[in-house]
Amino acid sequence: MSATVKQIKEESVRNLWKGGLAVLAAIAIGAVTATGALAQTVRAWTPKPIELAPYVKGHKPHTKLTEVLAGKDPFKTWRHKVVDDKHLKADYVGLKVGDSTRTRLVADHRTAFIVWDGQIEVTIQGQTPFVATKGFMVQVPFRLAFTLKNVGSTPSLHFEIFNADSNVLYPENSATLPKPPKVNGSDQGWYLSRLDAPDTYERQGTPVFYDFLASPAAGAFVSDDRMFVNRIRGQAFNCNPQPVTNIGHFHVDYAEFWFIMEGQISYNIEGLPFFVSEPGDIVYVPAGRWHSAANHCPGFDTRIAINGYPRGSHHWPVTQPAVPPIDGPPPHAQTPDLN
Repeated sequence: MSATVKQIKEESVRNLWKGGLAVLAAIAIGAVTATGALAQTVRAWTPKPIELAPYVKGHKPHTKLTEVLAGKDPFKTWRHKVVDDKHLKADYVGLKVGDSTRTRLVADHRTAFIVWDGQIEVTIQGQTPFVATKGFMVQVPFRLAFTLKNVGSTPSLHFEIFNADSNVLYPENSATLPKPPKVNGSDQGWYLSRLDAPDTYERQGTPVFYDFLASPAAGAFVSDDRMFVNRIRGQAFNCNPQPVTNIGHFHVDYAEFWFIMEGQISYNIEGLPFFVSEPGDIVYVPAGRWHSAANHCPGFDTRIAINGYPRGSHHWPVTQPAVPPIDGPPPHAQTPDLN
């Protein structure tokens, strides 16, 4: 390592240390919150793909609800996979009249649902059963058994969100069991075991369900260790496309997707043309791509932002400073120049 590079790195460490002390001092005297302090002080060279981060495993930038429903038989129960990445899995599920999911529980992760059509009776261990209709958001803490049943006179539709590492379990009194899953390529068998106590709703201070369309409001619905389901609501005053200069931010460690709950949401996603999404649509962006979402056309618009990092980092553009000498490939060549 050259003396120049060594000096730069040592100076960077000293500056980082000083900045950290300044943040702690500000927090100690109550000048700003920890989040605010970090937002004001942290700037860092961030790894970003030189080539566009690809869409893999069949993910689509924009899954239209009309495409999901096309060709589905209303007299059959079906499942349509939308998200399947290293952090979360999410499917649209249609239940035929009278049909229900198996009663199940998840070992270590919270689970969430958004009901989009029909009448679904939700039974969760320790809770009074309730009927969820369009716009209901439902969550289930880990190790609580739950069942969803279509109790209406028409097919039902819901969007389910599971952690990618969820191990689905079945109650002791299950009449039948499905074929055991493979784990890391290894065959498994079913073993009756005694579990630790389940999670509680009180830990998060959030309700079992929320009827969004009856009482629209912004705010986090699930903010668990490995799942974030956040209602983002705003209002547009015209139908003008957001400027192409609105590149937004990117995430360095995780993909993000959105369930469009009401109105229209427009998107600028790096490498893609501008587009507008409608209620029931799902928009997905992999880690490493700039993306910007905006309310579109008059009225209120709501997107449910979903990812696996409740306190994840957002990497925003800044005016690019001079690049220090480095021991490796050059920095990202497509970092925008905001001058």
